Amino acid sequence: MNGDFFSTVKEIVHYGGSTFVALVAMSVYMMTDGFFVGNWVGVEGLEAMALIFPITMAFAAIGVLFETGGSAVVSEQIGAGRKQLAEKIMRSSYLFIVVIGIIVAIVGNIFIGPLLQFLSEDASEQYIIELAIMFLRITLCGVPFLLTIYVTGAFMRCIGKPEHVFLCVGSSVFSNIILDALFIIVFGWGLKGAAIATLMAQAVGAFVAFWYFKFSRQKFSDSTGFGSFEYIFNEIKIGAGFGVATLMACFIEYFLNAVVLEYNAADLLAMVAVSNIILSFVFLPLNGLDTGIQPLISKLYASKEERHCLRVMRLGFFLTVVLTFAIYALLMIFTEELTRIFMSSNEPITPEMITFLRAMFVLQPFVGLYTWLSGIMAALEDEWRNLVVSLVPLVVQVPAIWFLPKILPIEYISLNYSINDVAEAVVALILIRSLFKEKKISFKKIFNAR
Repeated sequence: MNGDFFSTVKEIVHYGGSTFVALVAMSVYMMTDGFFVGNWVGVEGLEAMALIFPITMAFAAIGVLFETGGSAVVSEQIGAGRKQLAEKIMRSSYLFIVVIGIIVAIVGNIFIGPLLQFLSEDASEQYIIELAIMFLRITLCGVPFLLTIYVTGAFMRCIGKPEHVFLCVGSSVFSNIILDALFIIVFGWGLKGAAIATLMAQAVGAFVAFWYFKFSRQKFSDSTGFGSFEYIFNEIKIGAGFGVATLMACFIEYFLNAVVLEYNAADLLAMVAVSNIILSFVFLPLNGLDTGIQPLISKLYASKEERHCLRVMRLGFFLTVVLTFAIYALLMIFTEELTRIFMSSNEPITPEMITFLRAMFVLQPFVGLYTWLSGIMAALEDEWRNLVVSLVPLVVQVPAIWFLPKILPIEYISLNYSINDVAEAVVALILIRSLFKEKKISFKKIFNAR
């Protein structure tokens, strides 16, 4: 009994722990630009980053889609003993996402100006909008590199080398820190320097990914060629829920920025930027843990090791709960101290700013439940339920963003996130019960599994 327990914990740490560390590193990556911009460019730079964030989330949505879908499809083939086919699918995925990345870079550069100019016609806000457009025109060129990093992390976990995810992510993070300091502090390039640093850091991460699979002897079969488009389509179906969820967050952030500007509260845009950075420390570690475990669940389920699979689900839940409440305590107790990291000591932190942040995170523990449930649905290749959950923010957050400023001070507009956290968790819980019924699984079996 104890042997089963400790061996399962070891597996979870092997798969989930390394991905958790890699996505914590990704959180540091996102924090780096905010830290250097907030302290050496100023509040205007943070306000521009608030406008930038929804667009960068759209890039991430594509990466999350193929990361989640590719992980499930490739893990299933490996679990069933079809390693040559798995390797062909990986090659097809790389080719497909590079093409998609190039298309996004070209189309994005055409439409990014009109998209951001639509937010406001106020002359006093045009400088911030122009800064955001400049940043995005540069970083759009890095989308193919960014997508390569996302998918490489998924495939490293699939081939049983999750600890190597940090090679790809860590190289990009370290490069971004060095280049941000060089371009922003030493050269004085401001937000443009942050954009160039981001582009170059993503290129470094993509190069490491290419080297890893091409030259580091990580091939595990002697296959050649590509998998059929059918598998790519299956990846898209499985990852669609996560991709759409990220796109919904992109649209909601865009709408939130527009409402904040409509209420002449441009000073809150700096808090929107800070909250997005801090939010990455909430979501990415949780997502890292559950995404890391996902290929393990897929393999165990495909190989019909039910008891082992249920133990992994149960222990994954308890680890998620512990991590969720640890992050929650940190956010609520040290709100002002976390905010100060991203703002120069010359800039005041007002009570309204603190209220904005705490209102966003007040019901954050529900995020852990939703993340765990969504991870299980993806691992069991249930695409439509995750897609339904991903549409919840559209139904909940958009009306809340419009309505809350009409009855409360503008800083309480961030309550829309907390309301949505509860709604997503409830909907995911309802839907997964029907999935468990189909798979002959139940919460009772999960929590009683030994």
